[in-house]
Amino acid sequence: MAEGMDEKMLLDIVSVTGVDMNKWPTAQHFTSWLNLSPRRMRTGGKDIGNESRKTNNPATQAFRISAHSVGINSKGQLGAIYRKLVVKKGKKTATKAVARKMAVTFYTLVKYRQEYNPIIINKQIKEQEERKIKQLAKLAKKLGYELHKTA
Repeated sequence: MAEGMDEKMLLDIVSVTGVDMNKWPTAQHFTSWLNLSPRRMRTGGKDIGNESRKTNNPATQAFRISAHSVGINSKGQLGAIYRKLVVKKGKKTATKAVARKMAVTFYTLVKYRQEYNPIIINKQIKEQEERKIKQLAKLAKKLGYELHKTA
């Protein structure tokens, strides 16, 4: 099971969506059907806001509840993303964004019949940290400083 997805949540979603993901050609179609994708209002080539749509889809509600829960209780990648977005955009947007990430993960795992592998996510986190360290070292060198790792 993926981070934040428990048995009840999965049963709620599968009862609505089924296990045949061929109804949706891509994960973007799936998240749009769930009303979890952003709906930008544009006029004259400029974004003027976001359209909010109401939904009574039980699968959407399950993803949102799980996203909120994982944001509060998890120390993993999704929890970190949620907390970062809460500070920048607020709880509502953070919940929707993490719910969308969970929906894409669910779609991918079910469509391609794969098992969730947290090792891949941990590897991605380490790679991201290494990139940040390289960026900091480059910036420090540009400013005339030198970085040293402690302990």
